[in-house]
Amino acid sequence: MSMLDFFSGLVGYDGSSLKLGKTVTIDPDGEIIRQREKWETVEGSYTTNMMVTRGVSTKAMVKAAEKMDLIVHDDVMRIQGNPTKFIQGHNVFGPSVEDLGPMVREAIRSFPEGLRPLDADSDKWAALQRNRADITVMVNMGSHSDVHDWIRAAATSTRSRHGRPLVSGMTVYWGKNSTRWTMKAYCKACELKVRPARGDKIFTEMLTDYVQGQLRLELTLRRPELRNKGTLNELMVWDYFERIAVGVMSKEKLTVERPDLSSSMEACLTLWLAGVDVSHRYPRRTFYRMRKGLKEKTGVDISLDPVDQEAAVKKVKLDIPYLKKNEIIEVPEYLQGFLFRPDKGPVWEAR
Repeated sequence: MSMLDFFSGLVGYDGSSLKLGKTVTIDPDGEIIRQREKWETVEGSYTTNMMVTRGVSTKAMVKAAEKMDLIVHDDVMRIQGNPTKFIQGHNVFGPSVEDLGPMVREAIRSFPEGLRPLDADSDKWAALQRNRADITVMVNMGSHSDVHDWIRAAATSTRSRHGRPLVSGMTVYWGKNSTRWTMKAYCKACELKVRPARGDKIFTEMLTDYVQGQLRLELTLRRPELRNKGTLNELMVWDYFERIAVGVMSKEKLTVERPDLSSSMEACLTLWLAGVDVSHRYPRRTFYRMRKGLKEKTGVDISLDPVDQEAAVKKVKLDIPYLKKNEIIEVPEYLQGFLFRPDKGPVWEAR
């Protein structure tokens, strides 16, 4: 199911009473040159943190507040973190991303005295400006090995307008450094091994068993991309995923651009594209030098096996119709008790 996995932005609640520390710069004579308020850490019920500081309301927030009778002050709250994990203790599943507003409100109402705004319990909703929002969907790939096969194929057979994807461990990033949007894919079961959910042993084992064979697709939208969007929903993940040109999706042979490669790099790349395991063809230092240079120039990571295009269609199911068909929509009944259900709110995001 789709889920809000991170939020950063401004919330119109009264930020004037927040008790914040300050970072002060002092010159050699002891005079204060400048000072700024710090981000304070808010620890949730499950020791998952959010960050809060003070911000200034924007014209868009004021306009939205006047139109829809929302809360907004000159001094507002600026928060960032994962409200889903802050409230639930896990982010395996959670409320729909359409509930961004209610989730943010519920998280803020859980803040301790000094960081909790005086009007947090108001019946009115607060205006909000989104600076970043992460939306996730989960896909049942059938088995743990199928998830890893998919990731390896995506790493070598895809590209977006940002170029070839970046690979870190078993996570594939498209547009990792983009100021507008980023997509990534990873194995949720592997992530839980590194960052397990909070809770008792039985609960964590249930979640670990549940995510076996599940691929997570995560879309990050930043302010320039969010500015003109209305209420967020899971369909956006597929809209952006379709912007990624995948050789095996369209059954087209993916070509690799070769800009100004040295003869040695050209030869290495040719061998790799022919299916040769080049990691054993060169001395260790030479191989890693080649890998670094080719990755910078072409986006290709020669430490990964090249994927046969036609075989990949059948084996790893990179095509979008398959992924959509196997998207996980509902939380199983035996896990329903671990799903937070916020009170619904209006469409109230400032644009």
